[in-house]
Amino acid sequence: MISGPTLSAADYALTLQTSQEAQLESQRKAYHRALKYLGKGQRSRFRDAIEALEDYPLYPYLKYKEYSRYISSVSKEELEDFLSVYGDTPMATWLKRRWIQSLADQKQWETYLNEYRLGEYNTEYDCYYYWAQYKTGERESAFAGARLMWLVGKSQHNACDPLFQVWKTTGEMQGDLAWERTAMAMDNRQLQLAQYLEQNLDENKKPLSREWRRLYRDSKRLKQISRYQKWGDDAKPMIITGMDRLIRKDNALAQKLWPEYLQTFQFTAAEKAKVANEFALVLTIRRQARAEYWLNQAAQYGFDPELIPLGIRHALYSQDWHRLQVWLAMMDDSAVTDNGWQYWKARSELKLGSVDLNSFPRIEIDKNRVDVQAFQDRFLEALYSKQDFLQLLPRSVVQKKFVDYQPINRLKKLSSERDYYGFLASERLHKPLNLNNVETPVSEENLNKMLDHPGVQRVRELHIMKLDYVARAEWEYLIRQFNEQDRSTLAHLAYIWGWHNPAIRAAYRSESYNNLEIRFPIAYQPQVNKYAEKAGLDTTWVYSLIRQESAFMPAARSAVGAMGMMQIMPGTAKQISNSIGISTPSTREMLTAESNIHLGTVYMSQLLKEFKGNLILATAAYNAGPHRARAWQPKYIPVSGDIWVETIPFHETRGYVKNILTYQAIYRHHLGEQVRLSSALHLIPPKKGQATAQLY
Repeated sequence: MISGPTLSAADYALTLQTSQEAQLESQRKAYHRALKYLGKGQRSRFRDAIEALEDYPLYPYLKYKEYSRYISSVSKEELEDFLSVYGDTPMATWLKRRWIQSLADQKQWETYLNEYRLGEYNTEYDCYYYWAQYKTGERESAFAGARLMWLVGKSQHNACDPLFQVWKTTGEMQGDLAWERTAMAMDNRQLQLAQYLEQNLDENKKPLSREWRRLYRDSKRLKQISRYQKWGDDAKPMIITGMDRLIRKDNALAQKLWPEYLQTFQFTAAEKAKVANEFALVLTIRRQARAEYWLNQAAQYGFDPELIPLGIRHALYSQDWHRLQVWLAMMDDSAVTDNGWQYWKARSELKLGSVDLNSFPRIEIDKNRVDVQAFQDRFLEALYSKQDFLQLLPRSVVQKKFVDYQPINRLKKLSSERDYYGFLASERLHKPLNLNNVETPVSEENLNKMLDHPGVQRVRELHIMKLDYVARAEWEYLIRQFNEQDRSTLAHLAYIWGWHNPAIRAAYRSESYNNLEIRFPIAYQPQVNKYAEKAGLDTTWVYSLIRQESAFMPAARSAVGAMGMMQIMPGTAKQISNSIGISTPSTREMLTAESNIHLGTVYMSQLLKEFKGNLILATAAYNAGPHRARAWQPKYIPVSGDIWVETIPFHETRGYVKNILTYQAIYRHHLGEQVRLSSALHLIPPKKGQATAQLY
């Protein structure tokens, strides 16, 4: 808790504006009145109105809104004056961008070239830049830019069209360049763009382009290999695309056809690796037969970095501790220090015991006399033969990768960490969880200094005016410009105001990182307690889910439409409302703590009941949906919770569940409960039959 001298600082922060409140309220009314004048185009009355507001924290926004409204008449001198005064605010960036746009709108191309820098914003503005070059006579540079902007696997902004039209007259976009872009478009799944590009292709390439699109839509066309033989190597890119699609639609057919294509076409190692990786990814995530085979196949090529974690999780899912050690040994030395892989290394060591190096032949790699690739091939052969696999490895590899048997020491080191694996390690060692909680008192002097900062005053006023979107933008600017100590003060200030999401963001990058009261607040307690009790839920689970979903931002809205602190989708809100016999809340209501927490806790309760009280399954279902959580549930035999969580196929859901479990332990500490991980981690029950043993 915030204690000591901070209490007086908190009192001060909360009552800071009491003596000024009457004046501020009057200024707020004047602020809104001035904006009405501006909205009606009464600029003279607007300027008269804001003369009395120069000491009001939001005065810069009035100037910004005025310049934005009349951006076409803003001179460079006026812009520079504004930037010199308010350059450390988001308004500076916003106004500069609007001004640059106005230069393009007014076709002031020479000024545009002088004021805009390539890459400063996005491709729209870069296209204006190259067009400005063309319009000012820099034809060669403009066309080089056109080629650069055109040769991408997506449609560009309409601003690029004039540039492309004049560049087209050179004939450069025809033929090979158009085919190159067609390949990029197909790799990017942009079929409409590929179809549009067909007009620029050579006649002999047009049939390939059409077949590529047909194959994308119906990958089973690959059954007729003769259809593609006539095109030779030119057909290989479309075959790879089609095979990737077929693997996802009918992997049995894909596995049957791929060897035939390997015999017919001379694919490069990179092309073979791409297909093998796709087989490995799809079959492993779907937990289908021959996943291990394709993981091993992919491992023989220059595989991507994601393959090894995939192999590790597949071995874990199969509880094949022997193979798990092989995949762990294949990790890069820097990656294996990750807490998660250290935890699983310890777990595998405990399962398999130590390795006796004396039982292996003394073989070393001499790079001057021995074919290193041959040894690497032998190492990869271990993935096929689990019996005596260490015998296949050079002694130096065995000594480096396997003999370092110290599971207890690994767990002890991990147990000092405040994270999911640190907590798992502590519980395996039967030790208390190490929260590393550090209180960070803030002095009244530092708080006063922060309260006097113009940016902080703007943020506070924007928050009071319920302009939180703009307030958060200002807040991010403050975080970037302050040092760690000032960010810590900023975090305390937001916490005192009850503005928890910004407090968490500031604390995360400050000296208050280990202040768990700020980073994991007991916020909206009346609503959480009320609806958690009504739904029969553990309040620590509710707090953890809110912390993960929105970090206590009531008006949070996701790109896919999820709303409020508990990120509820509109369809889910309707279903929940119907189930408890209430009207579906409006969008405004869904963005209030009362309504959102009410519906969210009802949904959590429904999921918990559906999964027979297993919190981990219910948590996974909240994120990925009940049907996926059911699909991931073991069929007949219970699985240790740590294994099940680690082998959740979706990266997002896997991290989500780990975070909820970690946060729940922290909230147990806050609420004076026993600090432990969820008992649901002991084992995950099967869909059929009953658990017969504790596996954790």
